[in-house]
Amino acid sequence: MEATQQQQQPIVSKPKLSPMLLGYIVMITVLCAWSGLHLSLRAIGGSELTTLDIAFIRFSVPTLLLLPFMVSRFHKLKSMSLSEIPLILLGGLPFFMVAALGAKTVPAAYVGNILAGTPALFVAILLYLVYRQKVEKRKIMPLSLILMGVLVMILAQPIPLTSDVVTGIMFLVTGSIIWAIYTLGLKRTRLDPITIGFTISLNALIILSICIAFGLFESNLATSSFQTIWPFLLVQGLGTGVIATVGYSYAVSKLGSARATLLGSLAPVLTAVLAIPLFNEQLSIATMIGLFLTALGVILASYIRPKTTTSVKEKLC
Repeated sequence: MEATQQQQQPIVSKPKLSPMLLGYIVMITVLCAWSGLHLSLRAIGGSELTTLDIAFIRFSVPTLLLLPFMVSRFHKLKSMSLSEIPLILLGGLPFFMVAALGAKTVPAAYVGNILAGTPALFVAILLYLVYRQKVEKRKIMPLSLILMGVLVMILAQPIPLTSDVVTGIMFLVTGSIIWAIYTLGLKRTRLDPITIGFTISLNALIILSICIAFGLFESNLATSSFQTIWPFLLVQGLGTGVIATVGYSYAVSKLGSARATLLGSLAPVLTAVLAIPLFNEQLSIATMIGLFLTALGVILASYIRPKTTTSVKEKLC
Protein backbone atom coordinates (compact mmCIF):
# COMPACT_ATOMS: atom_id res chain seq x y z
CA MET A 1 0.00 0.00 0.00
CA GLU A 2 2.80 2.40 0.93
CA ALA A 3 4.65 1.49 -2.26
CA THR A 4 1.55 2.35 -4.29
CA GLN A 5 1.23 5.75 -2.60
CA GLN A 6 4.88 6.51 -3.27
CA GLN A 7 4.45 5.67 -6.95
CA GLN A 8 1.43 7.99 -7.20
CA GLN A 9 3.36 10.98 -5.83
CA PRO A 10 3.94 13.55 -8.56
CA ILE A 11 7.47 13.95 -9.85
CA VAL A 12 8.82 17.37 -8.96
CA SER A 13 10.77 18.81 -11.85
CA LYS A 14 13.94 20.75 -11.19
CA PRO A 15 13.50 24.51 -11.31
CA LYS A 16 14.65 26.05 -14.57
CA LEU A 17 16.95 29.02 -14.77
CA SER A 18 15.11 32.29 -15.14
CA PRO A 19 15.57 34.26 -18.38
CA MET A 20 17.27 37.03 -16.38
CA LEU A 21 19.79 34.61 -14.84
CA LEU A 22 20.48 33.05 -18.24
CA GLY A 23 21.08 36.55 -19.57
CA TYR A 24 23.72 37.16 -16.89
CA ILE A 25 25.41 33.81 -17.56
CA VAL A 26 25.57 34.49 -21.28
CA MET A 27 26.87 38.00 -20.66
CA ILE A 28 29.74 36.66 -18.52
CA THR A 29 30.70 34.37 -21.40
CA VAL A 30 30.55 37.36 -23.73
CA LEU A 31 32.89 39.27 -21.40
CA CYS A 32 35.55 36.58 -21.84
CA ALA A 33 35.10 36.70 -25.61
CA TRP A 34 35.35 40.50 -25.59
CA SER A 35 38.60 40.37 -23.66
CA GLY A 36 39.92 38.03 -26.33
CA LEU A 37 38.74 40.53 -28.96
CA HIS A 38 40.52 43.45 -27.29
CA LEU A 39 43.75 41.50 -26.89
CA SER A 40 43.68 40.16 -30.44
CA LEU A 41 43.06 43.67 -31.82
CA ARG A 42 46.13 44.80 -29.91
CA ALA A 43 48.08 41.88 -31.39
CA ILE A 44 47.31 42.77 -35.02
CA GLY A 45 50.21 45.22 -35.11
CA GLY A 46 52.69 42.43 -34.37
CA SER A 47 51.25 39.96 -36.88
CA GLU A 48 52.08 39.50 -40.54
CA LEU A 49 48.34 39.46 -41.23
CA THR A 50 46.75 42.77 -42.16
CA THR A 51 43.69 44.26 -40.52
CA LEU A 52 41.68 43.23 -43.60
CA ASP A 53 42.90 39.64 -43.21
CA ILE A 54 41.80 39.51 -39.58
CA ALA A 55 38.44 41.00 -40.53
CA PHE A 56 37.99 38.30 -43.20
CA ILE A 57 38.69 35.60 -40.59
CA ARG A 58 36.42 37.33 -38.08
CA PHE A 59 33.39 37.30 -40.38
CA SER A 60 33.93 34.19 -42.51
CA VAL A 61 33.89 31.76 -39.55
CA PRO A 62 30.46 32.79 -38.16
CA THR A 63 29.03 32.95 -41.69
CA LEU A 64 29.94 29.30 -42.27
CA LEU A 65 29.03 28.08 -38.78
CA LEU A 66 25.68 29.86 -38.63
CA LEU A 67 24.61 29.07 -42.20
CA PRO A 68 23.00 25.67 -41.34
CA PHE A 69 20.82 27.39 -38.73
CA MET A 70 19.58 29.94 -41.26
CA VAL A 71 17.61 27.47 -43.42
CA SER A 72 14.50 28.01 -41.31
CA ARG A 73 15.25 31.66 -40.54
CA PHE A 74 15.68 33.39 -43.91
CA HIS A 75 12.03 34.42 -43.94
CA LYS A 76 12.63 36.42 -40.75
CA LEU A 77 14.83 38.87 -42.64
CA LYS A 78 11.66 40.25 -44.25
CA SER A 79 10.59 41.57 -40.84
CA MET A 80 13.51 44.02 -40.73
CA SER A 81 12.58 47.60 -41.42
CA LEU A 82 14.84 49.80 -43.54
CA SER A 83 15.68 51.89 -40.48
CA GLU A 84 16.94 48.84 -38.55
CA ILE A 85 19.36 47.57 -41.20
CA PRO A 86 22.09 50.24 -40.85
CA LEU A 87 21.85 50.15 -37.05
CA ILE A 88 22.46 46.39 -36.99
CA LEU A 89 25.18 46.34 -39.66
CA LEU A 90 27.15 49.02 -37.80
CA GLY A 91 28.06 46.38 -35.22
CA GLY A 92 29.92 44.37 -37.85
CA LEU A 93 32.60 45.63 -40.24
CA PRO A 94 32.41 49.38 -39.36
CA PHE A 95 32.94 48.72 -35.65
CA PHE A 96 35.72 46.20 -36.28
CA MET A 97 37.72 48.43 -38.60
CA VAL A 98 37.46 51.52 -36.39
CA ALA A 99 38.33 49.53 -33.25
CA ALA A 100 41.28 47.85 -34.98
CA LEU A 101 42.67 51.20 -36.11
CA GLY A 102 42.46 52.52 -32.57
CA ALA A 103 43.98 49.45 -30.94
CA LYS A 104 47.18 49.66 -33.00
CA THR A 105 48.64 52.62 -31.13
CA VAL A 106 47.34 52.36 -27.54
CA PRO A 107 47.86 49.92 -24.64
CA ALA A 108 45.45 47.01 -24.28
CA ALA A 109 44.00 48.53 -21.09
CA TYR A 110 42.90 51.58 -23.10
CA VAL A 111 41.24 49.34 -25.68
CA GLY A 112 39.23 47.48 -23.09
CA ASN A 113 38.29 50.47 -20.97
CA ILE A 114 37.13 52.66 -23.86
CA LEU A 115 35.42 50.04 -26.04
CA ALA A 116 33.69 48.25 -23.17
CA GLY A 117 33.38 51.07 -20.64
CA THR A 118 32.05 54.09 -22.48
CA PRO A 119 29.18 52.60 -24.57
CA ALA A 120 26.96 52.82 -21.47
CA LEU A 121 27.48 56.59 -21.45
CA PHE A 122 26.72 56.93 -25.14
CA VAL A 123 23.61 54.76 -24.81
CA ALA A 124 22.30 57.18 -22.18
CA ILE A 125 23.20 60.18 -24.37
CA LEU A 126 21.54 58.68 -27.44
CA LEU A 127 18.40 57.81 -25.50
CA TYR A 128 18.16 61.45 -24.48
CA LEU A 129 18.93 62.89 -27.92
CA VAL A 130 16.62 60.54 -29.84
CA TYR A 131 13.86 59.74 -27.32
CA ARG A 132 14.27 62.62 -24.84
CA GLN A 133 14.65 60.05 -22.10
CA LYS A 134 16.42 61.65 -19.16
CA VAL A 135 19.01 59.74 -17.16
CA GLU A 136 17.63 58.64 -13.81
CA LYS A 137 19.30 60.32 -10.83
CA ARG A 138 20.36 56.96 -9.38
CA LYS A 139 22.24 56.16 -12.61
CA ILE A 140 24.25 59.38 -12.65
CA MET A 141 26.84 58.25 -10.10
CA PRO A 142 27.64 54.86 -11.73
CA LEU A 143 27.92 56.44 -15.17
CA SER A 144 30.07 59.24 -13.77
CA LEU A 145 32.43 56.73 -12.15
CA ILE A 146 32.83 54.89 -15.45
CA LEU A 147 33.63 58.16 -17.22
CA MET A 148 36.06 59.17 -14.47
CA GLY A 149 37.79 55.82 -14.76
CA VAL A 150 38.44 56.34 -18.46
CA LEU A 151 39.60 59.94 -18.01
CA VAL A 152 41.94 59.10 -15.14
CA MET A 153 43.47 56.26 -17.13
CA ILE A 154 44.18 58.54 -20.08
CA LEU A 155 45.01 61.92 -18.50
CA ALA A 156 46.84 60.89 -15.31
CA GLN A 157 49.51 58.78 -16.99
CA PRO A 158 53.11 59.77 -16.10
CA ILE A 159 54.07 59.68 -19.80
CA PRO A 160 52.94 62.38 -22.30
CA LEU A 161 50.21 61.66 -24.79
CA THR A 162 51.68 61.33 -28.28
CA SER A 163 49.76 62.13 -31.45
CA ASP A 164 49.53 58.42 -32.26
CA VAL A 165 47.98 57.63 -28.88
CA VAL A 166 45.51 60.52 -29.18
CA THR A 167 44.52 59.34 -32.66
CA GLY A 168 44.06 55.81 -31.36
CA ILE A 169 41.88 57.06 -28.51
CA MET A 170 39.70 59.02 -30.94
CA PHE A 171 39.20 55.90 -33.06
CA LEU A 172 38.27 53.90 -29.97
CA VAL A 173 35.76 56.54 -28.84
CA THR A 174 34.23 56.47 -32.32
CA GLY A 175 34.02 52.69 -32.06
CA SER A 176 32.29 53.03 -28.69
CA ILE A 177 29.67 55.36 -30.19
CA ILE A 178 29.11 52.90 -33.04
CA TRP A 179 28.64 50.08 -30.52
CA ALA A 180 26.12 52.13 -28.54
CA ILE A 181 24.07 52.73 -31.71
CA TYR A 182 24.29 49.03 -32.53
CA THR A 183 23.11 48.16 -29.02
CA LEU A 184 20.00 50.31 -29.39
CA GLY A 185 19.43 48.76 -32.81
CA LEU A 186 19.42 45.30 -31.25
CA LYS A 187 16.61 46.30 -28.92
CA ARG A 188 14.49 47.54 -31.80
CA THR A 189 14.76 44.50 -34.04
CA ARG A 190 12.65 41.36 -33.81
CA LEU A 191 15.38 39.14 -35.22
CA ASP A 192 16.82 36.38 -33.06
CA PRO A 193 20.54 36.39 -32.11
CA ILE A 194 21.56 33.76 -34.70
CA THR A 195 19.92 35.69 -37.54
CA ILE A 196 21.55 38.91 -36.38
CA GLY A 197 24.99 37.30 -36.18
CA PHE A 198 24.66 35.74 -39.62
CA THR A 199 23.35 38.93 -41.22
CA ILE A 200 26.22 41.01 -39.84
CA SER A 201 28.86 38.45 -40.83
CA LEU A 202 27.52 37.79 -44.33
CA ASN A 203 27.30 41.49 -45.14
CA ALA A 204 30.89 42.08 -43.98
CA LEU A 205 32.18 38.97 -45.75
CA ILE A 206 30.70 40.08 -49.08
CA ILE A 207 32.33 43.51 -48.81
CA LEU A 208 35.69 42.05 -47.76
CA SER A 209 35.62 39.43 -50.52
CA ILE A 210 35.08 42.15 -53.13
CA CYS A 211 37.94 44.20 -51.69
CA ILE A 212 40.33 41.23 -51.73
CA ALA A 213 39.23 40.04 -55.19
CA PHE A 214 39.91 43.45 -56.76
CA GLY A 215 43.08 44.05 -54.76
CA LEU A 216 41.73 47.19 -53.13
CA PHE A 217 43.69 46.48 -49.94
CA GLU A 218 46.85 44.58 -49.11
CA SER A 219 46.31 40.99 -47.97
CA ASN A 220 48.79 38.38 -46.68
CA LEU A 221 46.21 35.73 -45.89
CA ALA A 222 47.11 33.45 -48.81
CA THR A 223 50.81 33.38 -47.91
CA SER A 224 50.49 33.08 -44.13
CA SER A 225 50.94 29.78 -42.27
CA PHE A 226 48.18 28.08 -40.29
CA GLN A 227 50.23 28.67 -37.14
CA THR A 228 49.80 32.39 -37.69
CA ILE A 229 46.13 32.16 -38.57
CA TRP A 230 44.69 29.74 -36.00
CA PRO A 231 44.78 32.06 -32.94
CA PHE A 232 42.66 34.58 -34.84
CA LEU A 233 40.36 31.80 -36.05
CA LEU A 234 39.74 30.81 -32.44
CA VAL A 235 39.52 34.23 -30.81
CA GLN A 236 38.11 36.42 -33.59
CA GLY A 237 36.16 33.89 -35.65
CA LEU A 238 34.66 31.61 -33.01
CA GLY A 239 34.92 33.76 -29.87
CA THR A 240 33.94 37.16 -31.22
CA GLY A 241 32.14 36.15 -34.41
CA VAL A 242 29.86 33.50 -32.92
CA ILE A 243 29.90 33.50 -29.11
CA ALA A 244 30.09 37.27 -28.54
CA THR A 245 27.80 38.35 -31.40
CA VAL A 246 25.04 35.83 -30.74
CA GLY A 247 25.50 35.92 -26.98
CA TYR A 248 25.39 39.70 -26.73
CA SER A 249 22.22 39.85 -28.79
CA TYR A 250 20.65 37.30 -26.44
CA ALA A 251 21.85 39.16 -23.33
CA VAL A 252 20.42 42.45 -24.58
CA SER A 253 17.06 40.77 -25.21
CA LYS A 254 16.96 39.48 -21.62
CA LEU A 255 18.72 42.23 -19.66
CA GLY A 256 18.11 45.34 -21.73
CA SER A 257 20.64 47.42 -23.64
CA ALA A 258 21.75 49.69 -20.77
CA ARG A 259 22.33 46.86 -18.29
CA ALA A 260 24.15 44.75 -20.88
CA THR A 261 26.52 47.59 -21.72
CA LEU A 262 27.10 48.33 -18.05
CA LEU A 263 28.01 44.71 -17.38
CA GLY A 264 30.23 44.82 -20.42
CA SER A 265 32.28 47.49 -18.66
CA LEU A 266 33.90 44.71 -16.61
CA ALA A 267 35.81 43.56 -19.68
CA PRO A 268 38.57 46.20 -19.31
CA VAL A 269 39.71 44.75 -16.00
CA LEU A 270 40.12 41.29 -17.48
CA THR A 271 41.78 42.70 -20.59
CA ALA A 272 44.31 44.75 -18.62
CA VAL A 273 45.24 41.82 -16.38
CA LEU A 274 45.75 39.44 -19.32
CA ALA A 275 47.82 42.05 -21.18
CA ILE A 276 50.52 41.85 -18.49
CA PRO A 277 51.79 38.36 -19.43
CA LEU A 278 50.81 38.57 -23.11
CA PHE A 279 52.25 41.96 -24.08
CA ASN A 280 54.44 42.71 -21.06
CA GLU A 281 52.37 45.82 -20.36
CA GLN A 282 52.71 47.33 -16.90
CA LEU A 283 49.76 48.60 -14.90
CA SER A 284 50.52 52.14 -13.75
CA ILE A 285 48.82 53.69 -10.74
CA ALA A 286 46.62 55.75 -13.08
CA THR A 287 45.60 52.61 -14.97
CA MET A 288 44.73 50.74 -11.79
CA ILE A 289 42.73 53.67 -10.42
CA GLY A 290 40.92 54.01 -13.73
CA LEU A 291 40.07 50.31 -13.81
CA PHE A 292 38.90 50.47 -10.19
CA LEU A 293 36.59 53.42 -10.84
CA THR A 294 35.16 51.73 -13.93
CA ALA A 295 34.58 48.47 -12.07
CA LEU A 296 33.02 50.33 -9.12
CA GLY A 297 30.64 52.09 -11.47
CA VAL A 298 29.59 48.75 -12.97
CA ILE A 299 29.08 47.17 -9.55
CA LEU A 300 26.89 50.06 -8.39
CA ALA A 301 24.94 50.01 -11.63
CA SER A 302 24.28 46.27 -11.31
CA TYR A 303 22.17 46.95 -8.20
CA ILE A 304 19.94 49.40 -10.03
CA ARG A 305 16.77 47.78 -11.29
CA PRO A 306 15.00 49.51 -14.17
CA LYS A 307 11.55 50.90 -13.41
CA THR A 308 8.67 48.73 -14.59
CA THR A 309 6.87 50.44 -17.44
CA THR A 310 5.37 49.68 -20.81
CA SER A 311 6.94 52.70 -22.43
CA VAL A 312 8.91 51.99 -25.56
CA LYS A 313 11.55 54.45 -24.44
CA GLU A 314 12.23 52.63 -21.18
CA LYS A 315 12.29 49.27 -22.86
CA LEU A 316 15.42 50.44 -24.64
CA CYS A 317 17.12 50.64 -21.22
